[in-house]
Amino acid sequence: MIKGLVSPSALDAPSEEASGSRTRHDLSAVYADHFKFVWRCLKSLGVPEQHLDDAVQEVFLVVGSKIDSFDGRHEITTWLYAIALRIARRSRRQSARQKARFLATEEAVEQTTGDESHALTLEKRQKLGLAQRALDELDEQKREAFVLSAIEGLSAPEMVPILGVPLNTVYSRIRAAKKAFAARVRELERAPQAED
Repeated sequence: MIKGLVSPSALDAPSEEASGSRTRHDLSAVYADHFKFVWRCLKSLGVPEQHLDDAVQEVFLVVGSKIDSFDGRHEITTWLYAIALRIARRSRRQSARQKARFLATEEAVEQTTGDESHALTLEKRQKLGLAQRALDELDEQKREAFVLSAIEGLSAPEMVPILGVPLNTVYSRIRAAKKAFAARVRELERAPQAED
């Protein structure tokens, strides 16, 4: 073959080098675009602060190994959330075995900088603490439904592929989660000293 000319078959098939870099590029783009989303999901799903970095890394390791199988039938955030959900479940089980308890608001308040901590009043911090405590005390199914619906703002049909249950089950879990959450917040508000 003449130097500088490429055979037609070589044009049709991507080289191994090109396809490998495409996958890495896609993974880096997904990481760059969705790191904060994954971190926020894991945190809201109850991954303890000290395990968040590891959990985020686990999510993106799974993403890296499965990115070629992502078919685009659902939004990428739906796919990422489903992966994060499984990682969060595992992390919570490990934390329970180690008896490590997570209170997001206390740790978040300790880590805030001057301007941010002044913006949060004591009353707001207490309310956030009650809400986080009530959320932490929900069982796994209710917590997942509550986080997806109330915190992430997903509709019930959007939650179906993430939770892997029928639509009516999703509605039932949302209703039960909101009821249990509200009842627990009321209990905590009535007797805050007794709960400490």
